[in-house]
Amino acid sequence: MASGDGSRDEILYLAAGLADLVTEGLRGATRRLPGLSEVRQELRARGELAVRRSGPGSEAHLEVLARHVVRRSQDG
Repeated sequence: MASGDGSRDEILYLAAGLADLVTEGLRGATRRLPGLSEVRQELRARGELAVRRSGPGSEAHLEVLARHVVRRSQDG
């Protein structure tokens, strides 16, 4: 994968995450998201899930969430 592909994926996931967040309702989501860094992480995770849900051969939703939780615990 070229370095430009990663940037495109990041933009795609962030945009898809934002769209998913809007459809759920901003009021409820903002109560759960305390800071800007957490918002970005949440949007990226939502974007990945939204893209995978709508794509062919999508991964199991809970498996993606579990990997995300493990990644967060390793980072912090």
